[in-house]
Amino acid sequence: MSLFSTTDLAKKKPDRPKSGSIPFTGSNLLTIGKAGEKLHQVFGKVIDGQSVHYASLGDWSTHDLLFFLLEQTGPARVYFTTWAISEYAIRQLYQFIEHGLILELKGIFDYRNGIRKPAELQFLQKITTDIKAAKCHAKVTVIENDNWGISVVGSANYTRNPRIEAGVLCCDKTVAAFHRDWILKELSNTSALVRSK
Repeated sequence: MSLFSTTDLAKKKPDRPKSGSIPFTGSNLLTIGKAGEKLHQVFGKVIDGQSVHYASLGDWSTHDLLFFLLEQTGPARVYFTTWAISEYAIRQLYQFIEHGLILELKGIFDYRNGIRKPAELQFLQKITTDIKAAKCHAKVTVIENDNWGISVVGSANYTRNPRIEAGVLCCDKTVAAFHRDWILKELSNTSALVRSK
């Protein structure tokens, strides 16, 4: 004998998950965004010292989040790691550089899956200060200037993103420096498979 009817469960459609975030500044502060909301509606104004745990139902891509943050921080140095990066994302990064929002770009991508076309690699090499292919599955972005140190650690690659993703946006200079330092250390590793400049 069942405690509940399985036919009742089949009739009820589950609620669709919604994008949202959970910021932390000392104590817990909760905000929930609705699916389809723009980044500014989910994250709002970034606050120094605050960390935001977020989930997205494919509502934005990593390069969209980067641009959103750069609009608030102003021109900055950007360090990133990704398992994969698309031509579209590379072109967006180029636009950020051309508009003066990215002052310096350094990154690491996976040597097997990161870039699928030679032309994409050549373009990425032209716009970065330093780039390397490695055994990389980490998805990390660091944004630094005189006033800000922001890190984003999550599941999304630098590709167009239709999937459920989650991560943590941390507005803390010490945390940003931690991620910047290990990225730079890996970039300086002499076993680099692909390098630029």
